Order: sequence, then structure tokens, then C-alpha cells
Amino acid sequence: MADDGESDFTSLPLDELIIHKSWKARQLGYNQLKQLADSNINDNSIINLLNDTETIKKIASDSNLASQETGISTLFTILKNISIPNNTKYCTNLRNSLIPILVEKGLTSNKANTKISSTELILLFVEVDSPSDILELIIPSLTAKSPKPIIAAIKVINEIFKEFGCVAINPKLIIDNIPKMFAHSDKNVRSEATNLCVTLRSYIGESLDNVIFSKLKPIQQKDLTALFNKIQPGTKPNRLLLVEQIKIKERESQNNQVNNSVPINDIDIEMVDIKVDDSQPVFDPYEFEDPIDVLNKLPSNLNERLSDPVWKERVEILKEISPLFKVNKIQNDDYSYFISLMVGCLKDVNLQVVTLSADILTDLAKGLKTNFSKYISTIITPLLERTKEKKKSVLDSLINILTLCFQLGSFHELVEPIVEHMKHISPLVKVETMQYLVRCLKELTKPPNPIDVEQIMTTALKLVLDSQLPVRNSASEVIGTLMKVIGNDASKKYIEKIDKRHIKKIEQICNNAVVKIKNQSINDNNNNVNNIERETKKPIRNNEISRNTTPSLSQNMNNNFNINTKQSIPSKRLATSPVKDNVPNSKNPLTSKSLKASNINNYNLSTQQLQEFESLKIERNNWNLMKIEMENEINELRRTNEELMKTNNSLNNKLDDYHNKFTTMNLTLKSKETQILRLDSDIENARSKNIQLQQKVRMLENQLETNKLINGKDIDPMPISNNNNNNSNIANKNMDINTNVDISMDESTDINRRISILSIDSTTGEPRERGSKISETQPKLLNITNSSIYNFDDNDEGWIKATAITNDLKAKIQRMKARSRANDSLTD
Repeated sequence: MADDGESDFTSLPLDELIIHKSWKARQLGYNQLKQLADSNINDNSIINLLNDTETIKKIASDSNLASQETGISTLFTILKNISIPNNTKYCTNLRNSLIPILVEKGLTSNKANTKISSTELILLFVEVDSPSDILELIIPSLTAKSPKPIIAAIKVINEIFKEFGCVAINPKLIIDNIPKMFAHSDKNVRSEATNLCVTLRSYIGESLDNVIFSKLKPIQQKDLTALFNKIQPGTKPNRLLLVEQIKIKERESQNNQVNNSVPINDIDIEMVDIKVDDSQPVFDPYEFEDPIDVLNKLPSNLNERLSDPVWKERVEILKEISPLFKVNKIQNDDYSYFISLMVGCLKDVNLQVVTLSADILTDLAKGLKTNFSKYISTIITPLLERTKEKKKSVLDSLINILTLCFQLGSFHELVEPIVEHMKHISPLVKVETMQYLVRCLKELTKPPNPIDVEQIMTTALKLVLDSQLPVRNSASEVIGTLMKVIGNDASKKYIEKIDKRHIKKIEQICNNAVVKIKNQSINDNNNNVNNIERETKKPIRNNEISRNTTPSLSQNMNNNFNINTKQSIPSKRLATSPVKDNVPNSKNPLTSKSLKASNINNYNLSTQQLQEFESLKIERNNWNLMKIEMENEINELRRTNEELMKTNNSLNNKLDDYHNKFTTMNLTLKSKETQILRLDSDIENARSKNIQLQQKVRMLENQLETNKLINGKDIDPMPISNNNNNNSNIANKNMDINTNVDISMDESTDINRRISILSIDSTTGEPRERGSKISETQPKLLNITNSSIYNFDDNDEGWIKATAITNDLKAKIQRMKARSRANDSLTD
């Protein structure tokens, strides 16, 4: 039965075989596809399959390991045999659906051939398609829960960089994930991450160390360093991307076309030694970093704290924001306002503030790189101004930011402020400025502007005659270094202006100066000689000399050119000083003899050639005139640009002044607003206190009125009729009087207690018992007017009334006491 089933598979069409439920049928279909791809890649079955994404996904993720192995190998054969324009199209269409399956199912397979075929297929996608897009599809597997897909993904990434290198494929996407690989708990993941780092290090170099070492453990750094030291230099990729292959083929075809179209006898063959550049490409770790936004992390009250009159507060805020700028890459933004604050700190009287602000500007310049160049014109003047400081730490910080200004900016922008500070009143500023200029001149790679050279030389020649020795020495160093930069010819007009006492010293400085720029005058002379030869040969070659010309003439001409060429290009030029006099016995005919214009008639040229020569001569003169006009226009534009720069600087200074005034006005306004708020608060408190006092006065008035109504009627004394009145009546009367006295005393005590509670300055005391004696209550009633409860304004009508009522009450109490004594005496 099994044999019958297998025989039935062979009779099925190909499109049914590859989707059959039996793995043997599918494997048979895959083998037939592979054979068809080797014989006829343009077959309709293959084209239809490449357009069917779902079927290809099923082939790559086949559930049977044997059929999966055959299927992935078949896909690799098909895509490899497709022609160049079409394979890119198909790979681009299949990229998003096929690559994740290959990483998840193919690279993690238990069969070795499946892993190899999957790796080769992914490398083919990288070669034909976009490498960065392929890496982006592989990177999600690095975050899988199981270590197995992570290891497989790291291995295939390592193979990609081994084959194609880091020049064609940007490694930034992978470098960002390396710390996560080393932080994984599985040792196999960390081991594969180590292998990947070794591969990247062989291409990138020490830049990789600067990027990843700060994010790894010390033991991991130590292990990687030991492996990095074993790497052999000169690692090259094994394969090229399809784009690079096409460029090479196009270049070769163009060279072949040129060689086939031009006859050999009509070409001047120049023997040149071809130098192959074996140097490794330099990778900047700055390119591998993500930019950090530091501007939004600055405190909102930065301006206020930097304007604080206490220097410790200014130092504290600078120390607080300084760590924000110690990053490798800073996001590009508008830092104009922040730069203006730092310029104010550079002008601060406290040296610690100056040092911290210079260090912050240094970190900002390193983080912004070329984006920092637009702020150089703002900070260069205050930086040069503070070079008068003698403290080494301050001067070192200023030199660091000044060096970055030259590296990130234009030398032409620095010349004007440098020349101005060379004329500074302080000798320290002069010396430090000229030393900074010498460092810049030694690092120049292009010749300076002639206008800039004139400004520097004019100022330096004056400073050579300065009264102070350090200034003279620095000026001599500037002149000698600049002469080495511009060359001998351009230096001659300045040598005549130098005092003879300083010529020897300047000559020595010029000879010993080490500059990066090549001597332009020597190269220009050699180029001019070569150009003369080419221009003379071209018309003779293109317009052949008439056959009447004798062979000896042409031979003599060639001999003359050969002699001139050999004499004009010396084999080796020794270092010579531009200030030395020309040696009369020099073997160089270009310097010992004047070059006379050769007579063109000596060559027996035809009339037509003479006319052509004259026309070329006229055309050359016209070009020279146009060149002079253009140079004049350029000089005029430069002067205009300088004027605009001065205007811009003045406007910037005005803007800074207005900004300072605005800040001062804001501070004044805030202080005034604070005073107004305090006064408003005092007014509200006074009003509330006034209302409380008025309420207390009304309450006292009401209580006194109530008391007056209660005690309005005086107790009439009982008339003593005669001695015949019985004792019972007298006793009753005495009891009534005592009762009234007790009631009156209790009411008076209660009134005094209420007044004491409601008074402003009084303190609440313990209530006295109702049964207290009159002798204990009497002093308080008598001294009630002298207590603190009446300690108010004498002109207050309410208190005057209260005082009057109190006096009436005291009088009534005295009368009642008198009556009580009279009754007691009668009783006795």
C-alpha cells in the first residue's frame, strides 16, 4: 500500500505536490522544483510560486524536518538562479513574511543542513535586498523568552557582518542591543554575543570599545579586551552587496569602452603607480549613539539662579547642570538662549563660575559636533578675553573650548577676533591669543585666505617690536609658522618688512615648524610646468603638423620639452628657508634664469596654426581679465561679509544688553508685586481686626444696655417708722435687702466676667463661686476701670458709655453696702 501511495505521488501535478498532506509528497514536489530551477528558472510554475507568498511560508515552516530541509534548500536555489533585476523584486516582496519564519523555524531546527540553508538564504536576502531592513526583521528574535531563538539570531547576525562587513551595513542597530545580550542569564547567549563583538571590533576598531564598555561589567570588559588584542588588522569582507557589484561592473564596462574607442597611438600614456588604500575605515563612535535631549532637562529658573548675587548659588547651579551635558551625543536644538547665559558666566568675576561654564561649553560642543559651529562667533570673544587669567585650571578649560571652536568652525571666522585680541591692552591676552593662533595654523589642512594672511601678518609685524619679551617671542612664532603655511613665494613681501634683528629667529621657527598643510608654492610650480607641457602638446597632437615640417623639427621640440621637464622637476627638495637669499649658482634653471617667452615662429608653424595660436592667446587674456574681475567681486563680497559680521556682532551685543535689562526689569517687577501682595495682606488683616473690634463693642453695648434695664430701678431704703416695729418685719426687710445685694453683686460679677472674656488683652481666668464674699469681690469691682479690658482708645464712645455705666453700678453697690451696715447696726 505504501508503494502504491508513493506511485500515486509521482502522477500528481507539481502545484498539488507542494501542498500535499503527506510530507513525502511535499518533499517530492520540492525536489522537482529544485530540478526545474536548475534547468529552466523562468518556468511558469516557479514564477507562480514566487508570487504566492502563503505557499512559500508553508514551505519554509514545514512541520516535517526532512521536507523542511528540502524546501528551504529549494527556495535558496530558486532565488539564487533568478536574474538580477527580478531577484531583487522577489526578495523585497518575500522579505517581511519569509525572514521571521527562517529565523524562528529554520535557524532553530535540529537538522544542520536546515540551519545552513536558512543562513545562506538570509545572506542572499542581505546581498540582494536592503541589509538594514533584514536586520530589523531579525532583531525582534533577540527579545525571545527562550535562549534558543536568541542564540540563532545572534549567530546569523554575526555571519552577516563577517560576510559583508560594517562599511556596507550600518552596525548601529546591533550595537544598541549588545548590552542586553551580555545581561542575559544564559551563558550560551553571552558567548555568542562575545563572538559578535569580536567580529564587529575587527571592522570598527576602538570605537566599539568607547560605545559598549561603559554598559558592561568589568569582568566582561576584561574578557573582551583580551580577545580584541588577538584580532589581526586589515579584516576585509568576503562578499559585496549587489549594489556594489553593479557599480564595479559599470566602471569596468566604461573603462573597456574608452580603451576600445581611442587608438593606442593617439593617447599619451602616463605611468602612474597605483596606490591601493589598505587603510581601515575610521568609525566615529558619535555615529553609533542616540542623541540626548538636554535642553528640556534644564531647570526653569536657570536664569534667576545664574543671576544670583551670591557666588555659591551660581556655582551650585552650574555643578547641577554640568552632568546633563556629559553625554556622547546631544540632540540638535536651539541653544542660543543657553549660550547667552554661558557667555554671561564667562564674564563672571568668580573664577570657579568661569571654569564650570567653559567645561559645560566644551561638553556641549563635543555633543553637538558640527551643529555647534553656529554659536562659535558668539563665544569666541569672551573666551579670548578671559585668557588673561593666570590660574592653570581656568586657562586649561578655556583652551579646551577654544580648540573645539577651531575644529568645529571655520578659521576665517576666528581670524578677526584673534587679530583684535592680538592688539589687546593686556600682555597676557596678547600672548595667549597668539599661541592659540599658532596652534590653529599648525592644524590647518587648507591654505588660509589671503586677506586673513594680510591681517595676521600686519599685526604680528608690529608686535615683533613690542617692548615685552613674551609678546615679541609669540609674534615671531606666529610669523614663522604662517610663513611655513603659505610658502616661500607668498612670504617674500613680508620678509622685507621684518627687522634684521629678528630674521634669524623667525627663520629658525619657520624651519622647525611642523604643519599639516602641504607647501602650496612647490606644488603650484610643478603643476604649472605640467600644464604648460600639456597645453603645448595638445594643439600639435590634435592639429597635426603639416607634412612639410621636417622630422628634425618635431624631434627637437620633443627634446626641448623633455629637457625642460627634467630640469623643472627636481628629484628631491630639501627644506629651505623663505628668508634666505637666492643662490646665484643654483642648478635650477627656473629660479636662476628668467623664463623668456619662446618665439612661436621658430617652430615654422603654418598660418592657420598661428592664427589659432593668436586666438587662443586673446582668449586666454580675456579669461585673465574675467578672473581679475571675479577676484575683485569676491574681495568686495568678503568685505561686505565682514561688515555684515560686524553689524551682526553689534546687534548681538545690543540683544544681550536688552536681555539683561529685561531680566533686571523682571526682577524689579516681581519684587514690586511681592510688596503689593504683602500690603494687601496687611490691609485685609487690619480690616478683619477692625470688624472684630466693632463686633465686640456692639456686644458690650448690648450687655450694658441689658444690665441697665435690669438694674434700672434703685432699691429704695426702707423707712424706719419707730421702735415699735416687730422684729419679724425687720428681719424680713433685712432678708430682702441681703437678697437684693446678693443678686446685684452676682449680676455685677457676671458682667465683669463677660467683659473680661470679650476684652482683647485679657486672659480667661477660673470662674469664681457664687458664694464668694463681698469683700473678695469688692476690690475687683473698684479696680475694674484700671484693668486691661478697658485698655482701648479713650475717644471711643462705646467705651466711654461702658465706663459711665460701670461707675453707676459701683455707686449703687456702695449705697447697698451702706444700707446693709445700717441694717446690721439696727439689728444689734
